[in-house]
Amino acid sequence: LFAKYGFLPNDCNTIFCKALHLETQRVELGYDYRDLLFDTQTGHIAPKVWDIFLYELLQNSDDASATEQFYVACKSNDEGTKQQYHEHYFQYTLDALKQHVYSILQDVDRLTAKAQSYDVWAHPRVPIIVAHNNLVRDTFTMAASMLEQMG
Repeated sequence: LFAKYGFLPNDCNTIFCKALHLETQRVELGYDYRDLLFDTQTGHIAPKVWDIFLYELLQNSDDASATEQFYVACKSNDEGTKQQYHEHYFQYTLDALKQHVYSILQDVDRLTAKAQSYDVWAHPRVPIIVAHNNLVRDTFTMAASMLEQMG
């Protein structure tokens, strides 16, 4: 919305998970960006975000069979099989998500400080960029808290 209209809606309920490094996994699983969301009110992480993080972990493992079985479960909406994989690899997926969330929080702080260093008269969109970054920071902070409570 920001890039298209130049403003942020005040009622933004979800934001993209910012997992651009998992674009290959998103495409392979057939997921859309609108499937990969964090809730801005609670920090809740959509199930398909967990899927792409686990899928990457499986791809980086030596277990091609597990990778294929999880892929098939995702493509066929086999929630039972997906749940079994999520339970088995929970701690690894949790750790990967934590690393991602904390990395985004660091990036947001750095980028916000940089944006605030610009002259608002020369760069009139800075307040909107900062507002977006604040939304991301608040949402990802809630997600980090939720992830910490999980283990």
